[in-house]
Amino acid sequence: MPFEIPFIIECVYPLTSMDVNHAVSTASPELATIHAGSSNFHDVVQSLADECLLHCYKGVYYNIPAQVKPRQLLFYVIRGSHIGVMAGWENALNCVLGVANPDYCEVESVALGEQLVREAIDQGRIEMVEPWASS
Repeated sequence: MPFEIPFIIECVYPLTSMDVNHAVSTASPELATIHAGSSNFHDVVQSLADECLLHCYKGVYYNIPAQVKPRQLLFYVIRGSHIGVMAGWENALNCVLGVANPDYCEVESVALGEQLVREAIDQGRIEMVEPWASS
């Protein structure tokens, strides 16, 4: 019995580089391009959450939402599968679901969330963990 494939993937391009911003989100970007094959490329790719831009502070990668919709809730996550500020509960939930003892909280703005993430980095309280892993 013949069957039909519901869709066709025409082409898949491998990820060859990613930009990381070393400035706070409210300042002019200080971008660094991380290329595939570099020692930290895997960490960069693993750190990026959906619908976010990747930032770096003191060698720790964290996420800032690419876009925030009007009246959208914001959360900062400092212990989860991804770290940073997330726009919307669904995105925050994706960062903490299956994580033992996640650490996250709602915030009023991206700037405040980023400040709290950077303070947690300064205090050594950031932890990116695999979901569903035993602690």
